[in-house]
Amino acid sequence: MMKRRKGLLFRLYTYFVIMILVPLFILGLSTYYGASAKLRDQAEANMAQVVNITSHHLEQYIRSYEYSTLSLLSNIDIKEYLDLNPGSNYENYFYISRIKDYAFEPLLIRYPDVISSLYIVRQDGRTVLENQGGAVDPTSSFSQAYFSQLFQQIPDNGKLMILNNGVTSQDGHYITLARKIRGLRSMDYKGILAIELRSTDLSSLWKGIELGPQSHFSISDDQGKIIYHTDPAKIGQQQPWASSIKLSDDRVESFVNKEDGTEQFIVGLHSSYTDWDLQISIPMNDLRQPIIRVRTNMLWIGAITLIVALVMAYRLSYSITNPIQNLRRGMKKAEKGDWTRIPLSGKKDEVDELIVSYNSMVYRLSDLIDQVYEAEHFKREAELERQQAELQALQMQINPHFLYNTLETIVCFPAVQDSAEVSEIVKSMAYMLRYSVQTSLEEITVANELKHVLNYMSILKHRYGKEFEFDVEIPPAYLLNKMVRLTLQPLVENVFQHAFFEGIQDDHRICIKAQEEEDSFIVSVSDNGAGMDEARLLELRASLNTKRLTEAQNGKGGIGLLNVHRRIQLVFGEAYGLQVESLPGQGTVVRMVMPKSDHAEIVNKAISTKMAPSSV
Repeated sequence: MMKRRKGLLFRLYTYFVIMILVPLFILGLSTYYGASAKLRDQAEANMAQVVNITSHHLEQYIRSYEYSTLSLLSNIDIKEYLDLNPGSNYENYFYISRIKDYAFEPLLIRYPDVISSLYIVRQDGRTVLENQGGAVDPTSSFSQAYFSQLFQQIPDNGKLMILNNGVTSQDGHYITLARKIRGLRSMDYKGILAIELRSTDLSSLWKGIELGPQSHFSISDDQGKIIYHTDPAKIGQQQPWASSIKLSDDRVESFVNKEDGTEQFIVGLHSSYTDWDLQISIPMNDLRQPIIRVRTNMLWIGAITLIVALVMAYRLSYSITNPIQNLRRGMKKAEKGDWTRIPLSGKKDEVDELIVSYNSMVYRLSDLIDQVYEAEHFKREAELERQQAELQALQMQINPHFLYNTLETIVCFPAVQDSAEVSEIVKSMAYMLRYSVQTSLEEITVANELKHVLNYMSILKHRYGKEFEFDVEIPPAYLLNKMVRLTLQPLVENVFQHAFFEGIQDDHRICIKAQEEEDSFIVSVSDNGAGMDEARLLELRASLNTKRLTEAQNGKGGIGLLNVHRRIQLVFGEAYGLQVESLPGQGTVVRMVMPKSDHAEIVNKAISTKMAPSSV
């Protein structure tokens, strides 16, 4: 009762909530996502402008030092030094002094706080080096290995190459501008001219740009290694997104990436001149902060509106549902068989009209239900009696032909031979009679039906005067499966009457098999007799579908295929019965389709040996 009343209230609540919340929800979502998109576009445009300006300043910064080294490319002393023979110690000392005093010194004086090292390396490893960042030994194994690496990395085209390490340190705090240079008398590149800059000085390029406390600016090389970062501790580390995202040359791109457990909105640009990636990262929460306030206010307004709507919906729904509670209670009583009439409320409204109609309906239904109940009860009893009578009648329709032939055989045997055969025939016939005349409707087992068939075959052996080979290929697990009484022997008898009607030959064979398919248990009887043509087979299948209870075969009575088919259906249901397949001259297969039984586990435990093919 309470569940139904709450269901009605819930529906009324739902209508009011939908009417209020749907437009509020749509308005809130459109406002929230519109403002978020606009804010993101604005932030992306501002950050893209910063990245573009910073990239321009960075390129100008690098170019200024590149231009400063152009004078060194044409310096006669440097070219003469590159052409010196390895054994010219005096000349080597002479040119080193001149290079340091007249080539390097002006640059170091011009950029004292930016240039860390300035050096020229020959192919034989000799070096002219001026260092302002600390003592550097150009003959050390570290320096020689670094110089050797430079010769491998820098192309032989005189193009400037920008590296994120140097001979001073390999921790990423230095930037090296290097190119190969020629000597005075040869077009071959005989050395490297390099200038090392402190990467921390790059911060002077974007002074005055306010990114926020959680935002940062960084530069990484083509391998994703960070050259510069607003957090000096991250210089030299790997850029988190470098392996998955590649920026296009000289084009600003934006994306969202997770760094240190927080979502970051990143705007980046790849400089084709420096081959570096410049990026600005801002936490997504900082971008969403303004819209979060709008969302909070909308949630408060929506919550207050919802509470007011729910209160109004409850009052309205109660005023609607309260007058019909009596009507509902009366209907509940009617469901239990209490046809009590409901008193009128006295308001003379639509509810009173419903109560009047309900009382009239209850009066008529009470009479109709009594009539239907009596009729249904009578019909059910009649149907049960009819089915029981049909089963018993079908079960009692035993073909007397084999009994007559058996009696004739019994009469003849005492005159020509001992009475052992008579005893065997009589025992088999007695068992068959006892088994056949039982009229109980319960299902019997496969083992009982097989025993009945074996007795029938024992009688036929004496009747025809010869042994007949037939196979029983039924696994022990299926011997206790349920069947309908007197269904297997009629199929075997049908083989001798129709498949072997011209007489039993030595090559004739009958095979009984059992198997399970999905939810069905199938017992099949197959022979290699005369078979049926297609017309006869179609006629037989059509007869099976008519579900007739008896069968007439050229004036001969008996429990034929149609009765076996109908008996299986009466016991197990219309979905089961016989299936017939046959080919002229090749034999016939009749399958009894029945439901699966649950005896398989019992049989597996009780029977440890398999049933071998039998012969009678």
